[in-house]
Formats: sequence, C-alpha cells, structure tokens
Amino acid sequence: MVESSPVRAPAVVRHFARIVDLGIAALTVVVFVAIALATGVRSPWPAVIPVALVLGALLLVRRRWPMTVLLLSIVAIFVYHLVSWSPPGWIWPIAAAYVTAAATSRVRWVAVIGVAQLLYSAIDAWWVIDVNPPVYFLHVLGEGLLLAAFLGLGLAYAAWLRWRDRPDLRDDSGS
Repeated sequence: MVESSPVRAPAVVRHFARIVDLGIAALTVVVFVAIALATGVRSPWPAVIPVALVLGALLLVRRRWPMTVLLLSIVAIFVYHLVSWSPPGWIWPIAAAYVTAAATSRVRWVAVIGVAQLLYSAIDAWWVIDVNPPVYFLHVLGEGLLLAAFLGLGLAYAAWLRWRDRPDLRDDSGS
C-alpha cells in the first residue's frame, strides 16, 4: 500500500495566509495604540507600544501555536492592565487569537479561558456598578457577546475547513 503524503497548500494560498497574518498583526498594533491614545493615554511608550508589539508578534504565529498565543495574549493584556491604565476594548487585540484557538479541537478549553477572562473583566469593572449600573451591565454583556462571537467564528471556520478538505461532504453535482 502506498502512503500518501499530506497535501500541501499552493504557494499562493500560503503567501496569502502570511500576508493576512502580517495585516492582522499590524492592525492589532495600530488599533491597540490608537484606542489607548484616544482614551487618554498621554505617552504610549512606557507600556502601550511594547504590549501592542508583543500582541502583534504573537499573532504572527497564531496558526502554529493557537492555544499558546491565546494564553500569552491574555497574560500580556493582564500585565498591561496591572502596570497601566487599560483603555476600553482590551479584548480586541486577542480576537484573532480566540477565533484561531476556537477552530482547534480544544474549543472547550478556549471557552473556559474566555469565561475566566470575562469573569475577571466583570470583577475588575465592579466599581462601575456604583456609578452607573447600566454601563456595567452593557460592558459585561458586550464582552460576553464578543466572546460568543469569537467562539462561533472559530467553530464556523473549523467546520468550513472540514467541509473544504472532505469532498464527500460537498455536493458538486449541481443538483
């Protein structure tokens, strides 16, 4: 019996994936810094730019090590949050890490990690409930919906990959 070697994606597909990864990494750096500046951070060098660069670099290897990238991204955000004021939308930089990790066989762990991060966010923002309860609940609800969207996108992407790689699941007969 002849063993078949794994099919390698065409060069155009591999290069496109690298370009997408570079774009996501660059966008992460720009958006993270822009949100920080727009929300009152005066000097981005002490913490914002280094964390943005770390998050961007992590996203370059997210396809190879999705769970590691997700965990390290969360650690980077957590450390940033401890040493500096954290602007709203701090879950944004790890969106691609969540989606990529959710597309793996470890989606349950991704959900557990996401719920833990959501709980941390809810506890951390608890002071807002005394000032403005609707804002607090919208914050928690919004982050929960983002988490659900990331998990859903990852599951949909994984399903699409399975469908793409299994010709017996596709109906190409045109009927």
